[in-house]
Amino acid sequence: MHENIYSMKTKLLFSILFLYTFQGIAKEGMWLPFLLQQVNEVEMKAMGMQISAKDIYDINQGSLKDAVAIFGGGCTGEMVSDKGLILTNHHCGYGSVQRLSSLQNNYLTQGFFAQNQEQEIPCAGLSVTFIVSIENVTTQMFAGTTHAMSDSVKYKIITSNKNKLEAEQKSKTGYIASVKSFYYNNEYYLFLMEKFTDIRLVAFPPNGIGKFGGDTDNWMWPRHTGDFGLFRIYAGQDNKPAEYNKSNKPFVPRKSFTINAKGIKENDFAMVYGFPGRTQEYLTSSGVAEIMNVLDPARIKIRSKRLSIMKQDMDANEETFIQYASKQASIANYYKKWMGELEGLKINNAIEKKKKIESAFKQWVQADSKRKIQYGGIVDSIHACYRKHERSIKLNEYVEEIIWASELLKKGEILERIGKAIDTLGYIDSLVAYKREMDQFYKTINIQTDYKITKALFDIYRKDIGEDQWVSDKNVEAMYTQSVLCDPKLFNDFISLRDRDALKKIIIQDPIFSTYTLYDQMQKVNKSILIKELDHLLSFYTVYIKGLQEFNSGKKMYPDANSTLRLSYGKIEGLKKKNGSSYNYFTTLDEAVKKHNEKVEEFNMPLRLRELQKNKDYGRYAINVKGKKTVPIGFIASNHTTGGNSGSPVINAKGELIGTNFDRIWEGTMSDVMYDINLCRNISLDIRYTLFIIEKYGQAKWLIDEMNVLF
Repeated sequence: MHENIYSMKTKLLFSILFLYTFQGIAKEGMWLPFLLQQVNEVEMKAMGMQISAKDIYDINQGSLKDAVAIFGGGCTGEMVSDKGLILTNHHCGYGSVQRLSSLQNNYLTQGFFAQNQEQEIPCAGLSVTFIVSIENVTTQMFAGTTHAMSDSVKYKIITSNKNKLEAEQKSKTGYIASVKSFYYNNEYYLFLMEKFTDIRLVAFPPNGIGKFGGDTDNWMWPRHTGDFGLFRIYAGQDNKPAEYNKSNKPFVPRKSFTINAKGIKENDFAMVYGFPGRTQEYLTSSGVAEIMNVLDPARIKIRSKRLSIMKQDMDANEETFIQYASKQASIANYYKKWMGELEGLKINNAIEKKKKIESAFKQWVQADSKRKIQYGGIVDSIHACYRKHERSIKLNEYVEEIIWASELLKKGEILERIGKAIDTLGYIDSLVAYKREMDQFYKTINIQTDYKITKALFDIYRKDIGEDQWVSDKNVEAMYTQSVLCDPKLFNDFISLRDRDALKKIIIQDPIFSTYTLYDQMQKVNKSILIKELDHLLSFYTVYIKGLQEFNSGKKMYPDANSTLRLSYGKIEGLKKKNGSSYNYFTTLDEAVKKHNEKVEEFNMPLRLRELQKNKDYGRYAINVKGKKTVPIGFIASNHTTGGNSGSPVINAKGELIGTNFDRIWEGTMSDVMYDINLCRNISLDIRYTLFIIEKYGQAKWLIDEMNVLF
């Protein structure tokens, strides 16, 4: 009797906490699209969705999943025409456009708008990948395993099953096959994919539009960034993936988005469909503490120093600006995110909230003898793992963020490869290939800038990690003055040698090679230790997550993001902050023009755009705000997103494209660890601003005519 009452009270307490942290309500969650019909559809329709789950995901006929793709290596893109046009974020295409740019054709600062298909520019190395199907293969993965097996034995069997299934599916279907784990290895899903590699640049606004606000506005709201880029996928004559060829034809997708340019309003239902990268929603209190007390503070300090040096040199030299523009944007992106994440976790008292959940879970476990056997002590075991690997994970972070931030030092691996190639028969061909690789490298780096960064960061390393694992200033200076890598001429003289012994002697004596080898070996040893510790941690989390699922009576918990196709849903809405201030749900071009400052690169808006605004030359994209005509730029919504959702389509209740996701507000960046339903908002570019820039600024109406747009 007492045990039953105790159990009921415990379960009620945990249920309340679960609703707060793991809630499956509208605004939180990154849901697997092939499970929407059984898990989410009823709720989504109650919120206002007018299409069906099968319209979102269907393998038998074209659905919205066929209009969404992985863009490059870590973003999302969406099909906006039946002739291969794919829309994504400006920052997602930035690296590709940087590689196409030069002092003569600087597409980053000047922008690019093709006036016909013949003017579209091939983007070597860029790819777009579509999901063909998703299937639960958990049973197949666990075949041959038993509960009595050790984790290492079980892992070997699962890996063997995974490799076998992937090979079978690739042979059977011709598609790329990949099995991904979910819920900390409690479930497995098979993804069949199709990858296209002939991608061409179509339209790309200049930095003064596509990157307007720069690092200052990054992760912030209100936002006035025209963060979009338009590309085209080309395929072979059979509409299948093909390498670049002038005879290739625009790809015809199974589905492309209808674009709704009629406008949005607050409280409209909205969805985000894409490939979120990584979340850690189910961390214990010790996992959250590691982020708050160890990882984020270190990352913020290191990247702050690195960015300040980059900015100084980029401001002083245009060539350096081109070399470092994409690098700087990439480094700054998560630097600011980590600051917001840390602040948000502090505001939400995240560690204490996690402790309350753990306390309720432990009480539930103790109320049943079988649960004691299966889950007893699991939370404490997780805490012990975090304590054990604190030193190794900190060292790993410092090596990654400091040592390998030195681009020249990191190229020590090419000397290592040359040393190995020397002993092969075809070593001369290898030397020629390495020369080509380094010639390209020298185009992307300013040696003096890299030296300044390395010297400053190594000083941080010495102070925080210790003298015994640090290379002296004298050695750092030698890397940038005496190494064969520090100057293109020195490297060319070195690589022109054909005497094996002479090459080996130079490599062994090279200060970059010796320093690279030192830290590479140290990192390998440390990582081997860390991997073992993290493997133990993962095995405990596997049990813990299974326990949470069981305690919650089998109710579906959305899995952490892992770069697989997901859908989140919520509504377009502003934000009322705890301090009494509030955020409007949309921004406009008039607001952006007020920010213009030609003396500050981040806020230097192109003259042509300012003239369009001054003359109210908005065409069919004008809206009325307080009696004045303007153009909408961005809006915020309560969709759960993260990195990887950049470029994701934002979809209305009818399944029509209304915007492109590109960021989150700074106050809610802790959503990767703990979602705050009252604070988290994703930031999207209004599709009307995208169309306006293409048609009125880029004078490329032919692209608008190609799309299916509802005005």
